Amino acid sequence: MNLSPKISRWKMNESGFTMTELLVGSAISLILLALVAGIISSQKSTFSRQSQLGQMQANGRASIDFVTRSVQNAGYNVTRGKRFLAASDHYITMVFDDDNDGTIQNDEVMTYAVSNPDSSTLSTPFSISPYFDDDGDGEVDSSETRTYQISLGLENPPFHFYRITPDQGTSAVTKSKVARNIDNLIIRYWDKNGNPLPEDVATDADENPIPPYTLAASELNEIRKVTIEVVTKSKDEDPNVNYVNSGTYYTGSVATLGGTTAYSDRYHRETYTAVTSPRNLVTAPWGKINLVANPTPINCPDTSTTITASVLDSEGTGIDGLNVNFNTSDGTVSPTTSSPTSSTGETTTTLTYDWSSPSVTATLSANTLIDVDGEEYPVFSAIPVSFESGTGIFQEFFTDGDSDGWTEGGTANWNVASQQYKTASNGFASSRNGCASWQDYEAQVDIKRNGSLGLNDYVSLVLRYQNDNQYYMAKISCSSNCGGSPNDDLYVLELVIYDSVETVLVSSTTFSFENNTYYTLKASANGDELNAKFWKESDTEPTDWDITATDTSYSQGEIALTTITSTTTFDNVIVTPAS
Repeated sequence: MNLSPKISRWKMNESGFTMTELLVGSAISLILLALVAGIISSQKSTFSRQSQLGQMQANGRASIDFVTRSVQNAGYNVTRGKRFLAASDHYITMVFDDDNDGTIQNDEVMTYAVSNPDSSTLSTPFSISPYFDDDGDGEVDSSETRTYQISLGLENPPFHFYRITPDQGTSAVTKSKVARNIDNLIIRYWDKNGNPLPEDVATDADENPIPPYTLAASELNEIRKVTIEVVTKSKDEDPNVNYVNSGTYYTGSVATLGGTTAYSDRYHRETYTAVTSPRNLVTAPWGKINLVANPTPINCPDTSTTITASVLDSEGTGIDGLNVNFNTSDGTVSPTTSSPTSSTGETTTTLTYDWSSPSVTATLSANTLIDVDGEEYPVFSAIPVSFESGTGIFQEFFTDGDSDGWTEGGTANWNVASQQYKTASNGFASSRNGCASWQDYEAQVDIKRNGSLGLNDYVSLVLRYQNDNQYYMAKISCSSNCGGSPNDDLYVLELVIYDSVETVLVSSTTFSFENNTYYTLKASANGDELNAKFWKESDTEPTDWDITATDTSYSQGEIALTTITSTTTFDNVIVTPAS
């Protein structure tokens, strides 16, 4: 059988593309490239326009949010002056305690306004006279105020929207940019009856105040509603050359102050509006009393603080010639009726506490009558005033590794080791702490001995320490088998008065005091009654006192730790008010 090779029916044309084919291909490629370029250009323009619109929205919302929030908070924790310090169609100044620390600082006096940073001419400045903590002592007194001049560039839009705050210690101000490319700003005001402010301002068909206008100082406390209208502008023109944006600015508004009343360009604009109201209105519309204690808190051994009362009218201005009545829940206040208030509305009294317990928080109240159009209206205020010793309830656990605050004496050495307070040699040792004005209190300490106590050795917790020769003490001393085996000794708890010599007031029955084991010694002085108890630290505290005595020799004084032994360890010293 003969096999013949198959011959392909297809033959390759090896002559290449003709000129006509090349021309057609090139034309198609150019058309495709033009289409792609058009798409890219269109997408670029769309992206640019969307980016501009997004930035406009951010600027508008930021401006609205800042003003709205500040108007709502205006007056919060303001103890001196007004909640609004200045207001016009294109700026507003408010005061409020933004960080809620009870004191107004300079950055809590906030002016919001528009200004052109490129303006060569600044407008006639307006002024504010705020009260704030200028010296940084945590209080705002009647002398902490000065006048600040604020200038704005208002020739032509676009403007920047600024937050302006007074500097501390100088009469300068700091401008912080909140938003840019603001085309116009209009702020409008109404009183509690819905009447536009300022009084007699012209209104449009919708009864909106027509700018320009500025509220008088006497009208600032009348503000009950605020509307804000912000017009934002795109940073760049629309890339579409056929886009045209035409319009007019609101008559008299800040955008027209440079002489421009209309616009026709390729910039985009958006309008943002908000309505808000101040929430922190004074309780009594005729005035208020502000109270400040200095110092506060009061730390032992100081026993008193000066209370300054400031009586202010509804405008935040001091009222002179008024007597203020004072009262307190603890301690004594003198005088209870003050001398007449000064020209700034201030008068003072003194609050004193006798330290009958280690700590107390007194409520100091004040009241007076304010005359308004021949009628007398009561105003009232109250503040807490803390008298503290250390943390208020004295505690010392020696976890800081030192004995700071303790006054050490005697011949033996004291040291803190392993977070415990120790005497390290033979001889008498004493260490005192606390407040000399303490009267009625309970004190306790954990005690551990190392080795036997000799016949004259002891450890004690001192109450009402007067000096090295006068005090009470709850005393642990050896009663029998002293100085022998540490575990054979018997001990006794005593209440002792020391007045150059010891006098035992009462003694307990004997008990064991195990070596190198913590025990708790607790004692109290309450009036003329003295008490003491002693138990192993790992056991439950006994309900009753082990021993009780009475004595009237010492009515107040510090605590102290004393010992006559080779080595004694003290820990966990606690003082609380007597129960």
